[in-house]
Amino acid sequence: MRAVLAALLLGLISHPARAEAPPPELYALTETLPPLSYEENGVPKGFANELLQMMLRDSGLRAVREIKPWSRALREAQQTPNTLLYLTVRTPERETWFKWIGPALPLPIELFRLDGPHPAPFASLEDARRSKVAVAKDTPGQKMLEDLGFKDNQNLVLTNDEAQSARLLYARRVAFSAGVALFQRYAARQQGQDPERLESVQTLDDRTQFYFALQKDSHPEYAARLQAALDKIKQDGRYAALLKRYHHP
Repeated sequence: MRAVLAALLLGLISHPARAEAPPPELYALTETLPPLSYEENGVPKGFANELLQMMLRDSGLRAVREIKPWSRALREAQQTPNTLLYLTVRTPERETWFKWIGPALPLPIELFRLDGPHPAPFASLEDARRSKVAVAKDTPGQKMLEDLGFKDNQNLVLTNDEAQSARLLYARRVAFSAGVALFQRYAARQQGQDPERLESVQTLDDRTQFYFALQKDSHPEYAARLQAALDKIKQDGRYAALLKRYHHP
């Protein structure tokens, strides 16, 4: 027995227990929205993920990242402290839901049609009201159109994401789509379509800015540390280089 105890003690001395790494401070949620955010072989990719990685490194914070459907990510991000939603539009309706870090990316919301032979006629929004417009649900674009009198299941077709809106437009199942040119042109290219055929007929909002949104009851230091990191990235040229790589003006 003494020999067994001695062997056990020797084993403990030779192989001391490793201290476990502390858990990450943040739970970061995003959606599949290339080229902003997507996964490739299980690795987060895209502009938003690269920018977040820089911010985490500079702020000294750590995060577990997960991609979820947008409506679910938005709901969870409102309910769970220390949850970071990225990237999302800052609107008056959402202002009190989060602590805002940014702006991270300017992205105007526009109304599009297909250029080429027999384009959908457009002289004013009244032409769009007489047609069908695809827009991703639970987005500022949906709210803008509803405020302008568009109605679901009448002249508004709600989609799961910008890629589906683009697919419906190119298939001519709708006359117009509403959203962000960066996303819909990327989706068209991925779907084997010509992104140059996507023609903007009206800007619905040119003040749209995408932000990182931290749940309002999160640790008070986290928002400040992330904002300081983003400011530094903008000042030292890394942000401009990242924009250039993603062909964003």
